[in-house]
Amino acid sequence: MSLLSKIVVLFSALILMCTSNVAFAADYSANTKQPVLTAALNRLEAMNNTKVLNVIRGQNSVNKPIKIMFRNLEVMGYGTCEAVTAKTADGGLVILISANYKTAPVEAIACLIAHESVHHENTKTYEEEVKAWTTEVQTWMSFTSQNPSLKVSDSKLVKRLNYLSKLYVKDGNQMTSIEGLIANNPAYSSLKRS
Repeated sequence: MSLLSKIVVLFSALILMCTSNVAFAADYSANTKQPVLTAALNRLEAMNNTKVLNVIRGQNSVNKPIKIMFRNLEVMGYGTCEAVTAKTADGGLVILISANYKTAPVEAIACLIAHESVHHENTKTYEEEVKAWTTEVQTWMSFTSQNPSLKVSDSKLVKRLNYLSKLYVKDGNQMTSIEGLIANNPAYSSLKRS
């Protein structure tokens, strides 16, 4: 084997070794065109949060991928909300995340997506809201258990998630205190209980 052949074989082997462990992120173009939101979905994927991702991809009550975008929620009458899930004109669903959080850590944004994914059921019940908040808190705790430095941020969203996770842990990994927050929040006063 000539020296050139050996170099080509060696170079090919190095390329193969370097690319064999590369993970390719899923295509979320049916959900969003915004890189920050794609990054948040990729973080959910890295955490193997398949339940949320399956809902986002289309295994939901409308059997369509859920669109996700940032919007000024104040203008839409949802100024006290971090995010909302709404029906679209074509019978689909869209998750609207407060534009105030565009610069929040992608893991925190991923927690809002996880929360809102629960609302595909659209039961408008207290129980659905508790399930959504539980999903959000548990997602944040998963992220921060892998990377505790995520808790250190000036982001309003991170501070909120840290507060909720402290309540959850204080209650022995139960939703008791958080359920109290939900019950006393005027935004949820019209939710029915099943």
